Amino acid sequence: METILLALKDALILSVKLFFIIVPLSIFYEFVKSKEAQIAKRQYSVFGISNKGLVPLVTGIVIGLTYGAGIIIHSIRSSHIGKTEAFLILLFLSICHAIIEDTLIFVVIGANGLVLVAARFFLAIAATYVVYRMKLFRVSNSRDQK
Repeated sequence: METILLALKDALILSVKLFFIIVPLSIFYEFVKSKEAQIAKRQYSVFGISNKGLVPLVTGIVIGLTYGAGIIIHSIRSSHIGKTEAFLILLFLSICHAIIEDTLIFVVIGANGLVLVAARFFLAIAATYVVYRMKLFRVSNSRDQK
């Protein structure tokens, strides 16, 4: 009986921790999504990522790939982002994701946070731009023929 009570207690503690992680992330996602209409008014494209791709991009940068994977996949599917743009978003995020959490972890062990954030952003922008401009990938998709 004691083991069952201990397991229930641990399960409750884990549930509370997950609640405090998931609720703020969901609120952040809804906030960014609500700004999507304002973003859509401006027509621009940054190294192959249009305004439709900004919600999954910002989500991945702030939340990260692990927590934000479902949101990123849903955003890409629901906003009809083509495979090429999805590739560029994920290329950027492979270098520069979870910028808050990762930076804090490295700062605790002695890294310079500003240098780390700047280096990751610069490298992500440079790599994505080079791939976009050189067209180092070939993806066949009717949505990409815009």
